[in-house]
Amino acid sequence: MKRHVVPAFPAELLPLQLETIGMNPEQETLERPNGYPYFHWLQTLEGEGELSVNGQTWKMTACSGVLLTPGTPHRYETKIGSRWRTSYITFQGSMAASFVQSLGWNMAERFQWEAGNDRITAQLESMLAFAESGGDPSGWRYSADLYRFLTLLRTDARTDNRPSMSKRLERIQSLLNWLENEFANPGIGLAEMATQLGIGERQLNERFRELFGQTAYAYLIQLRLRKAKEWLPSRPDWTIRRIGEAVGFRDASHFVATFRQKEGMTPDTYRKLYRTGTASEHQPD
Repeated sequence: MKRHVVPAFPAELLPLQLETIGMNPEQETLERPNGYPYFHWLQTLEGEGELSVNGQTWKMTACSGVLLTPGTPHRYETKIGSRWRTSYITFQGSMAASFVQSLGWNMAERFQWEAGNDRITAQLESMLAFAESGGDPSGWRYSADLYRFLTLLRTDARTDNRPSMSKRLERIQSLLNWLENEFANPGIGLAEMATQLGIGERQLNERFRELFGQTAYAYLIQLRLRKAKEWLPSRPDWTIRRIGEAVGFRDASHFVATFRQKEGMTPDTYRKLYRTGTASEHQPD
């Protein structure tokens, strides 16, 4: 049975606002020369179809889907001899366009993912069941669920021949775990990190730039600063110098300068943000 829900939403546009959600047990041919007025997600649950957009035709197999921006002309149809079962989401929102753009997606983006751990389909099915229950007249729960769905596309699916973000993270997870334990060692450098994965330094930096937008060593510095930000309020009896050395900086001046550059304030100023009262004495370096 075909399922189609138009959920409730407030008159004021939400940042992400679910417009429709549904499932077609037998997808019919649809042609939209003017596109759909909102963002449109179409996903294959079973069988196979074809979607044509911008002169390109994509096979729509299980564990794949396409996200189209508003007004993108497209056509989709069932492959001959196949029963094509699909699900779909359409959405808008005051931040929808900027959010999709920030994720790096084009006006028509095809996604694929592995069937073994299909959190994408599970999230969609959960959203559809909740929408059918009519449990959110405000629309805010739908907005939060939609955000979760889009971020799963970003982490669990791939849009090219590279593995998904989740799979790429798995490849360096042993190094990330090692850094969590060894970050305080000031002798750690790019060579030591590359050795942990058995790859070259250049390849290591490429993996970190793809995942985190920074080099592996910059990630280590960020990790050290994060630990310092945890300890500055929770260890008030430790001097700034001691905390800097404890998180892996060779000297206090380097720690203070790096902290100021990255956080826009000194470690002592950051610590004072968490102090109670006004009579706390300054801890000397």
